[in-house]
Amino acid sequence: MDEAELKTKLQRLEATDDAIERNRLALDLAETGDSRLFDCLIRPIQRPELENQRGTLVYCLEDYDCSSVAILLAKLVETGNFEVASHAEIILDKQTLW
Repeated sequence: MDEAELKTKLQRLEATDDAIERNRLALDLAETGDSRLFDCLIRPIQRPELENQRGTLVYCLEDYDCSSVAILLAKLVETGNFEVASHAEIILDKQTLW
């Protein structure tokens, strides 16, 4: 994926209202390992209207250093649905952020 396509996908990830498209983009972008994806995942995870559509976004955080969002992840463990809470707990455990 070239730089222009990467930037377009990062912008689209945050802009789209389509959960299927957002998840597909997040998974595609996670494979690149690009550090810019981290913030592009955190912002939609925090959007209240996406509360029931963020499991894949949290999953895509697993390969990033999440120490800066440990409090958010702990909150997701407590308040998220099963998928979100499970992925958040895996990240916290894997990165020893508890």
